Amino acid sequence: MKKFLKKISYTLLPVWLVAVLGVCYFTLIVCPEVTGDIGRLAIIPFGHEYDERLEKNFIQQDLFTTVFSVQELKASKGDVVTIGDSFSERGRDGYQNYLGQHGLKVVNVGRYLYYSPVTYAYEMMDLGIIDSTNTSVLIVESVEREFNGFMSVFRPSRQLESETKVKKKMILGSANEWSLNRARDFIVYHSGLMTPPILKRKLSRDFFTSDNPSELYFYANDIKGTSLNLNDIPTIQATYRSLQEKANEKHITLLLLVATDKYDLYQRYIVDNPYPEKTVNEEIDRLFNHDPHIILAKFYLQPLVDRGEKDVYLYNDTHWSYKAAKVVADELYNRIQQFK
Repeated sequence: MKKFLKKISYTLLPVWLVAVLGVCYFTLIVCPEVTGDIGRLAIIPFGHEYDERLEKNFIQQDLFTTVFSVQELKASKGDVVTIGDSFSERGRDGYQNYLGQHGLKVVNVGRYLYYSPVTYAYEMMDLGIIDSTNTSVLIVESVEREFNGFMSVFRPSRQLESETKVKKKMILGSANEWSLNRARDFIVYHSGLMTPPILKRKLSRDFFTSDNPSELYFYANDIKGTSLNLNDIPTIQATYRSLQEKANEKHITLLLLVATDKYDLYQRYIVDNPYPEKTVNEEIDRLFNHDPHIILAKFYLQPLVDRGEKDVYLYNDTHWSYKAAKVVADELYNRIQQFK
């Protein structure tokens, strides 16, 4: 027995100690410096200085309301209701807050209630939960990389899925957790042994107020669908017609907001860009013949980037900054006024 314990002491015990120390270092030193969804996805310790500097420019309070149940949504009354993905969950630096600055009462539907904002928006109208008695405008938002999927996989139901089940789908684990698996991911991502979900490229100009202002971090899925799927186009058109017809039936104005992918917005400035050109926004615009009910955020944000505006999108995140949110909100407000 003594020989066995002695053997363990100089074989397994050192390995165990290294693993424990590694997890402790990862959890106590690395994780507290992981910021932004890019930082969380690829476990990059960007630190807090960048976020804190931008936060000084945010509106100091929420000028909109988020509801977390169907019952709350049905009882709510506002000038605008928004249903979207993570671009609609930005809080004080979100486009809803800047719509609130225009004097509009905005109600946002908590994202955990659904998977597809497109399908959910239709269901909420079809079931009479959203109609002209509680809003005059419905904004349905989708990020560019999910637009094809949300619009083509459209199977609305007359029976709502359990909110608890949907909520479980949406809950993500924290990056700051005692996890050997996360520590392993940190090691393999940063050693080059496995491709992380985030890509990094050099830009020809400085576009961020970070320590590395010409580095672009973006979601790898941004380049998986650089154009609309031709086979899905009839379904995409039919889905949009269904949304508009249902909105007309409920006597509300429906606006479809497409949030551009980070890669798309900066692609022309990537040095020796090895990836294909992304043309989804331009294809949507042509497909729907410049429909004024469709707001393609890229067309209002690209001029900012082209003239050298920094931090239009966030350095450590896949989402736009408060600067872009304000520009998008201003255009949404103009469209709302147009359809009054």
